[in-house]
Amino acid sequence: MENMKPRRGINGRRGAFQLVESVVYLIVGTGFMLAPATPAREKAFSWLTEHIPLEWFAALWILAGAIAIWSAFRPRPKDAPGFMALVAAPGVWAVLYFLSAAITNAPLNAVQGAIYGALGALPLIVAGMTGPRDRDHREAAQ
Repeated sequence: MENMKPRRGINGRRGAFQLVESVVYLIVGTGFMLAPATPAREKAFSWLTEHIPLEWFAALWILAGAIAIWSAFRPRPKDAPGFMALVAAPGVWAVLYFLSAAITNAPLNAVQGAIYGALGALPLIVAGMTGPRDRDHREAAQ
């Protein structure tokens, strides 16, 4: 009979994915916060920054990374907040870039939106996967 003691640590491949992505998100968010905005980004979001500082949207990356780190150690489906956060941050930026493309009549901003949208789709794919070492609290209840 298999050892029934619950495993601790990172939740298999799902958790590993969340940890790797969270590091990327923390770097992106910190970069957006600390580095001055490029002229292209300033122009793309001039319609927005008159009302809301762009740093608030950069903070979404940092918040998403922190939630994903916490979730990486939780069993499935309790790891869902991490996957939702990993979808939300690039999803918001995708929407902002698509809006920017329409508002500023700059079609290349839509390309940026598509890139952020694709980045946000990756966690959706991994969230549906199950690996051999992934913990699932629903299995322990049976």
